[in-house]
Amino acid sequence: MNQDITEAESVTERQVFDFLASHPDFLSRHPQLLSHLSIPHSEGEVVSLVEHQVKVLREKNRELQGRLIDMLKAAQDNENLLAKCTKLIVCLIDCVSLDQFSMTLTDVLKREFEFDAVSLTLFGRWQRVESARVYASPERLAQQLDCYFPSNGPVCGRLDKSIRTSLFTNVAIQTGSVAILPLGKGGQAGVLAFASRDQLRFSPDMGSLFLEFLSAVCTQMLNQFKDFD
Repeated sequence: MNQDITEAESVTERQVFDFLASHPDFLSRHPQLLSHLSIPHSEGEVVSLVEHQVKVLREKNRELQGRLIDMLKAAQDNENLLAKCTKLIVCLIDCVSLDQFSMTLTDVLKREFEFDAVSLTLFGRWQRVESARVYASPERLAQQLDCYFPSNGPVCGRLDKSIRTSLFTNVAIQTGSVAILPLGKGGQAGVLAFASRDQLRFSPDMGSLFLEFLSAVCTQMLNQFKDFD
C-alpha cells in the first residue's frame, strides 16, 4: 500500500499534462472522471470541466468571429480601393496633355480618395502648366523638404510648415498628415503629394503598397508628356 502511494506521488504534474496531451480522447473513454474534476472560477465559484470547456470554446468562437469580421472588412476595403484605382487609371488614359493629366489627377484623387489637397511637382524639361509646378532640377525642393527617397518609396508623416510652404501654398491646411511619392527613381522626375486634415491618415508605419502602385502608374503615364527636345 505504501509503495503504491509513493509511486503515485512520484508522478509529476508535467507527466500528467504530457499524458493527457498525447491522449486527447482519454476523458472521453473515461467520462466518469469528469464528475471528479472542478476548476475554480475567477469569481470564486467552482465550475465543472465541461462548463469550463464550453466557456473556453465560446471565447475562442468570439475571437474567431472578430478575426473573420476584420478579414471581411479588409477585403471590402481592398475591393473598394481597387475600383477607385481602376477609375483613376481609366480617366488618366484619356488625357492628351500635361495640363489635362494634372487637373484630372487632382480632381479624381480629391473626389474618390477624399484627399484634402494634391500637389504635382515635376523636374526637368516639361511644358509649363498652371496645374503643376515645374523646376529645372530636384535639388532645391529636396533640400527644403529634407526628403531624398533613399529607399525609392513614399514618405509619410506629419504635415509641417516646410512641406506646406513648398507643396501646398494655395491650400488652407495648417495641421494634418501628408504622403509624398517619388516619380521616377529617387524622385528624379518629380514628386506627387497628398495632404489630409486627418493627422492619422498618413503615418510612417502605414502600408505603402497603394502609394507605390500610384507612384509607378503616374511615372509611366507622365512620360508621354515629357519634353525631350
